[in-house]
Amino acid sequence: MEKYYTINDIAEMTGLSDRTLRNYIKSGTLQGEKIDGIWQFTAEEYCSFISDKNVIPSLRARKNALIYDFILDEKKRNEEICGIIDIPAESREAMEISDFFCREVNETTGTVKMYFTHRGNHARVMLSGDAQVVAKIIGKFYEK
Repeated sequence: MEKYYTINDIAEMTGLSDRTLRNYIKSGTLQGEKIDGIWQFTAEEYCSFISDKNVIPSLRARKNALIYDFILDEKKRNEEICGIIDIPAESREAMEISDFFCREVNETTGTVKMYFTHRGNHARVMLSGDAQVVAKIIGKFYEK
């Protein structure tokens, strides 16, 4: 059975808003299908989307914003961390990595932001948020 991503999954992985993703769907840049009234996207459709030359600038802006927002916020109320993990990975493995981090971020009770990209044979995961939660997610990834 093929794994599908929802708009929420793609928003979580890219940092793009629901509205922006729906605009990409409307323009045909993000392709998928509605199943039972919910937009669903295959791994191939997701990879095609994040590789699109018209999307890459938006993704770079969101990635940079994650880092800059973290650095500029010097009055954090809690202990926070911003981490970048670069992983050599082919397409199939990259999607498994993306699935893992997306699932973990969605299941956490703490505040964590995530960004994921895959280009060629390189995957990049960026996590920002509650230090203990981010450390736990990263630790869980390396335990597997």
